[in-house]
Amino acid sequence: MSLIPLFVVRRALNAKTITFIQQNRTMAGYWNRDWRPAVELPKTEEEKRAAAKKYGMILEDYETFADDGTGYGDYPKLPLISAESRDPHALYDIPELKRNFGEPMAVDADMVGEDRWDISRRLRFPITHMVAAYVGVMSMFALLFFIGEEIRLYPVKMMNKHMLTDGKKHYSFELEDK
Repeated sequence: MSLIPLFVVRRALNAKTITFIQQNRTMAGYWNRDWRPAVELPKTEEEKRAAAKKYGMILEDYETFADDGTGYGDYPKLPLISAESRDPHALYDIPELKRNFGEPMAVDADMVGEDRWDISRRLRFPITHMVAAYVGVMSMFALLFFIGEEIRLYPVKMMNKHMLTDGKKHYSFELEDK
């Protein structure tokens, strides 16, 4: 065993370095339980103010879901805005998701990403027109198919059976008598 690795280890791991590593390990970040919404809805003005501050909102914008057993607790009721509806030229902290750091998300935000459903999309044609066009095209194809099955434009001409000679057997599968 050489002396260089021991020297490097002793020099690198002094008491100050170990304390720094331990502090950063314990203060690494929040746990999931810190971000979990409270079970009970805020009732007083002070509780509402604390919950709004927890989610980075002002008190006037903070509104909770109704207490109907969905389990959202004090999580704010935010409108669903799909990623495709947001400004494509804005500088976002997370450009892949078109979000900023610390921005509160709607409860169903996972279903309105850029690769998913666009809730604010306006269709070019009403859905009734699209269904009518689909049914019309498919029924026209079915009609043409069934008419083509009954009426042949180029009927297939049947030829006689192909035999070397008319009716003469050249082989049989019966056993020969010896």
